[in-house]
Amino acid sequence: MQSDIEDGGVNDDGGLVLAGLLRNLLILAEQFGLSYNALLMEAGLSPETLTDPNQMVPMRYLEHVLNAGVKDTGDDLLGLHLAEFTQPESFGVAGYIVRACGTLREVIEMCMRYEHLVSSVGSTSFEFRPGQVAWAWNLATTNPVFRSQAVDYMLGSLATVRVHLPNITHWDFDCVLLQRRAPEIADQLREYERVFRCPVHFGQPTNALVFPLAALDAPLLHSNSAMRDVLESHARSLESKQTEPDFLGNARAILKTMVMRGKPSRSALADALGMSSRHLLRRLNDEGGSYRALLGELREEMARKLLLESNESIEAIAHRLQYTESQSFIRWFKACHGMTPSQFRQQAANQGNEER
Repeated sequence: MQSDIEDGGVNDDGGLVLAGLLRNLLILAEQFGLSYNALLMEAGLSPETLTDPNQMVPMRYLEHVLNAGVKDTGDDLLGLHLAEFTQPESFGVAGYIVRACGTLREVIEMCMRYEHLVSSVGSTSFEFRPGQVAWAWNLATTNPVFRSQAVDYMLGSLATVRVHLPNITHWDFDCVLLQRRAPEIADQLREYERVFRCPVHFGQPTNALVFPLAALDAPLLHSNSAMRDVLESHARSLESKQTEPDFLGNARAILKTMVMRGKPSRSALADALGMSSRHLLRRLNDEGGSYRALLGELREEMARKLLLESNESIEAIAHRLQYTESQSFIRWFKACHGMTPSQFRQQAANQGNEER
């Protein structure tokens, strides 16, 4: 089978990732016969870039590393296999906080609260279903290859967390949901089920670990609320010191994730950026924009991209952009472009045919 890595290259979406996480991935890669220094070179990174584990570095470096790793090993499931060796500490202070949590609900809430200290483009959420809870993680990126590898790594890492938490006998997954297409090789399908130890369903609307509702509030033994409070204080200190080399690009990346998970809001964006809503408005105003304008621009950009670069139906695209009815999406798009989404897509196709 042709490796997915050949279907796309690195696409810098302006996101950021924790230097400590990238460094730990490079160390883990050596267990797969890869060279730490060679991967650094292929990614265009200097060792000094990763000296401070709490520093945020451009996401494109992580893309380069995963791309090179898949190419050099020939392992299409490298992200999944790297996840098997991940420890909570790989995710910085957020990982340490997880160790001190008292319940799985608290673990998920802490992941949601401090995930921006790990990366700016991934989003954690959980939704309730009859008798079940889905712990979801989605990545806002235009690179489908990187998305598959990163989601495999992150969900695999969240699953691996079970090994590092006390009293995890009650925490077993009902299934795992993945947006990526199912592998064509039977051995790869079995690898997913081996790592997650449950059925894995592909081509789903979201990427999520699904487990019984009863597991959400079952106590984790040896939790330490005092230690959690100390670690949270440290996390807030890191937030206050976190630099933003590209505030607008970072805000766009985070808001894109929120749109994809269906919960964009000014207050949530401000919280993810570690600032008040009022401060967010001032920063956007300094950039010559506003929250409403940024959200509209982002939705319009995503709509055009999906219409031009995917075969998804108008209804599916409307759903992805969080429109409850496709007609609402069609009216909005026509107001922006003077034509319906179908007309826009057809016009682009006709222009492509004329150029050929």
